[in-house]
Amino acid sequence: MADTDSVITIGNVLRADIRGFVVASRIPEPDVPTFGTFVRAAIQQQRADLIGLVYNITLQDDPFLKNLAVTVIEDDPRYAEIIRDQQENRAVPVEIAVAAIGYRDEDGYHYGLPPQPPMILHRITVCSKDEVRHITAAPDFMRALFDNRDVPADELIPTALQRAARLRPEALRAEFFLDAGRYLAQYLGRDPVRLERILRRLM
Repeated sequence: MADTDSVITIGNVLRADIRGFVVASRIPEPDVPTFGTFVRAAIQQQRADLIGLVYNITLQDDPFLKNLAVTVIEDDPRYAEIIRDQQENRAVPVEIAVAAIGYRDEDGYHYGLPPQPPMILHRITVCSKDEVRHITAAPDFMRALFDNRDVPADELIPTALQRAARLRPEALRAEFFLDAGRYLAQYLGRDPVRLERILRRLM
């Protein structure tokens, strides 16, 4: 049964290629997606959805922030109030980088690169719990991360696995991690140092 969690829109596509995309966003700090968040974007004229993982978040500046950064000082009695206003009330420009791990169409979920990237200005939303469980049902979702040299895969994969495990019943988590460990051992069999590094982060 699908979850009824609310749809969280994080921004619009700023630039994209077949391996991933960057989202332009102006959302307040508490709502900024974190490293390893699963997100989706419509592709192929809304007939499919690209599924990806957030792997980098960049806080951008603007003329107001530049002026504030060089003028505000801690000795100013309004310092705490100004900082709190910027962090809680003002939408700071944010760029969110996403790596593609698969896509979903009328035939179900597929792993690897999608048939095309999302179009510029298309909306990007956070995946529902049900969508995360589906895309991580098999460990093959990690393959595209290993093949993408721009992505910090050794940190991103353990984070994604931990997120996905928390969405499963506790009784199924050990088997989920075991399947992932087998996949990693097979994929990185010739690089035991890297394998151990990822497994340590996962633990």
